[in-house]
Amino acid sequence: MSKLYLKNNLIVLLLSIILGFILYYMNIMLPWMFGPIIASLIVVKILKLEVEWPSWLSQLGLVLLGVQIGSAFTKSVMNDIKNDFFSIVIVSVLLVILALIVSVGFQKIAKVNVETAILSVIPGALSQMLVMAEENKKADILVVSLTQTSRIIFVVILVPLISFFFQNETTTNSAVKTAHHMTHVLQVSHIMILIIGIIIVYYVMKWIHFPTKMLLAPIVVLIIWNISTGLTFTLDQPIIAAAQVIYMIRVGLQIAHLTSRLKGRIALAIAFQNVLLIICSLIMVILLSFINHESINELFLGA
Repeated sequence: MSKLYLKNNLIVLLLSIILGFILYYMNIMLPWMFGPIIASLIVVKILKLEVEWPSWLSQLGLVLLGVQIGSAFTKSVMNDIKNDFFSIVIVSVLLVILALIVSVGFQKIAKVNVETAILSVIPGALSQMLVMAEENKKADILVVSLTQTSRIIFVVILVPLISFFFQNETTTNSAVKTAHHMTHVLQVSHIMILIIGIIIVYYVMKWIHFPTKMLLAPIVVLIIWNISTGLTFTLDQPIIAAAQVIYMIRVGLQIAHLTSRLKGRIALAIAFQNVLLIICSLIMVILLSFINHESINELFLGA
């Protein structure tokens, strides 16, 4: 890496951290996700700097995010999933069917291909959907990135407002055991075992051409770890923040380099599918609540 790119990488990293802290102290949700995206846009579009973010850094961030996701699947969570398995499956299947229907309208409005429409509309965590979009050569990474990122904004604004009207319902609250931080639970030998396990599972997935292996490998390893050892943990907050920063810089740079292709119909399609998906999800869980008698609020927030 040349000194110029190293300097520019340090600039975007420093700006991402500064903006992350600003958003954090302003109590803005997901500061370590939006901070790097804003920083990348500023560096590329305003400062006109050329940035080549190392792929190994973004991959490291993705692995750490996978570890955090996998660490959440403890024995108690698995038991909760088992108890509500029918509702989870029904909601998931109906949501996928609903997203596929909405993707047809999105495809026609945005004038994109089927792969882009499906990856843009299917609900899922931002990191997972972007990895799938990158692995699918036919998908338009710009449209998928903007759509999935904007959905977070729509969800943050609309979902709490809609959920407010159902908050007086009787809900079943179970005691949630807070996991301790990784640095307080694991020894160096434990961490080495997890690293070796993730590497092995990653290469097995790579050998069988399994998608999103960089994210799924740590999830699989952590689920096995939690069930077999009982040493449950959550990543320390600084590690989670660092993982989000080094991965989301890459996403922000992709968006910054491709925004010139953003046209009005794509913006309209993004707003259309986000609002329609949230409203239709609400209607779906209301109808489903008459069948399984679950709380509308819990079903809606779960969807």
